[in-house]
Amino acid sequence: MKVAIVGTGHVGLITGCALASLGHDVVGTDASAAKVEMLRRGEAPFHEPRLDELLHAGLADGSLAFVGSIADAVAGAEVVFVCVGRPPVGLGDRSLTAVEDSAREIAVAADDGVVLVVKSTVPPGTTARIEKVVRMERPDLRFSAVSSPEFLREGHAIEDTLRPDRLVIGAGDDRGIEVLRRLYAPLIDDGITLIETDPRTAELSKLASNAFLASKISFANSLARVSELSGADVEGVTEIMGADPRIGSAFLRAGIGFGGYCLPKDIVTLERVAARLGYDFGMLREASRVNDEALEAVAHKVEEAIWNLEGKTVAIFGLAFKAGTDDVRGAPAIALASRLMAEGARVVAYDPMVSEATGEDEEPIELVSDPYTAATGAACIVVCTEWPEFRELDLARLKGVMTQPSIVDGRNLLDAQALTEAGFSYHPVGRAPIDLE
Repeated sequence: MKVAIVGTGHVGLITGCALASLGHDVVGTDASAAKVEMLRRGEAPFHEPRLDELLHAGLADGSLAFVGSIADAVAGAEVVFVCVGRPPVGLGDRSLTAVEDSAREIAVAADDGVVLVVKSTVPPGTTARIEKVVRMERPDLRFSAVSSPEFLREGHAIEDTLRPDRLVIGAGDDRGIEVLRRLYAPLIDDGITLIETDPRTAELSKLASNAFLASKISFANSLARVSELSGADVEGVTEIMGADPRIGSAFLRAGIGFGGYCLPKDIVTLERVAARLGYDFGMLREASRVNDEALEAVAHKVEEAIWNLEGKTVAIFGLAFKAGTDDVRGAPAIALASRLMAEGARVVAYDPMVSEATGEDEEPIELVSDPYTAATGAACIVVCTEWPEFRELDLARLKGVMTQPSIVDGRNLLDAQALTEAGFSYHPVGRAPIDLE
């Protein structure tokens, strides 16, 4: 099938590369001409495991191409995916201008019988609004509008696209379902669960899923505060909880809090959608509050470890909001760096995938190329991203370059016994600190 992808961000590019690998002919476009040129050269604009491999393979065999306009991408396409972004919460959760504008351009260029698939995370009712926009623009066009949300984890996005937990098709007519069944046939034939529903249910399911995962993380972080006060070990508590199949261990990890582009935005979006409908979804506001509290708790641990921040160097290990990606949007590490710099600390950061970053006030964060350089002259190291390589550090070398051997582990990633044997003070989350002084 010929497929058009409008918007080549994390969702659109991964969707396009994956569909091309399944045997479809995919043409992508983006509002950024520079990004289109990068993709034509085979350069992915962000890091994701296996993305380069699929991008290069698709370009090489001709199953994947990128063009500069929606009209060129949509011409002759049987399916068009709308994957344009939404602004973050701070810019207004109701702003879907990019989605509306894309729908108008698609309507002008689309062939009769096209199926428009809303892949972007949107409030319930968006697919219906897109349908109205298209009908106003092209009253003669025969088309179907479908919601088929993605449930991708950054760092595992290719795997989650080719081997998803479930496929969701929210359609108001049989043709939309029939066409997407053909599109997803390789996955359906492989036994992937297919859920067919209406568009509003499909749209709400994505917001609800992300909001629930964010709430689960905040529950673990609230447990961390109780564990610290009671002398319990939050890792032990969540391990026991996670062994219950009704609860599960995924996203039940205490730490510095959730980040990224999706969870912070979607949990607030769902709360505001509910409010506009007349329902006070207060537990979502509380989950957001607890997430802010988790960051403050880690900042407080840094202050406890080194006392005065002014004039001291703090090394931050990991800036990406999670391992496996170079995405720093909404990353707790960025917020922490800004908080520490505002208190007069010098912050030096290392991340194996991030080459540049700025704090919340747009002040550049000093980035270096290895963890030992970051730790040189530091009074404290803060682990903010769970990169596996941080478990393999030479602790003697690390201690030798620091002015004060203290580590705040915002991800409970490191081996407490190994650190204390190496002479470090260790401050984890939701567990008793080990202070050698």
